[in-house]
Amino acid sequence: MLSSWAYSRFYELLESILSNRGIYLIKVNPAYTSVIGLVKYARQYGLASGEAAAMAIARRGMRLKEKMHGSVSAYLSVKDGKHVWSQWNQLNKTLKSRTLTGD
Repeated sequence: MLSSWAYSRFYELLESILSNRGIYLIKVNPAYTSVIGLVKYARQYGLASGEAAAMAIARRGMRLKEKMHGSVSAYLSVKDGKHVWSQWNQLNKTLKSRTLTGD
């Protein structure tokens, strides 16, 4: 509860400061940005995982879509018509299980 208050207060202050300078703050959901960054941008652009995740967040702020490559989604069992985040969720779970088991 305290953490929630601190974050909301931080964003209020940040928005106020940016507004005074004529800058608009775009808030985005950071879900799966680490996985998206690693899969789509880290190797392609030679980025560290944090930099690749930041790129995914920036693209989300620009309202761009993050579709999964067919070569990656072919191994996932997600029903057609599901939101693209279902695929990223499944890939995230698969990567975590492989990391924990050492496969």
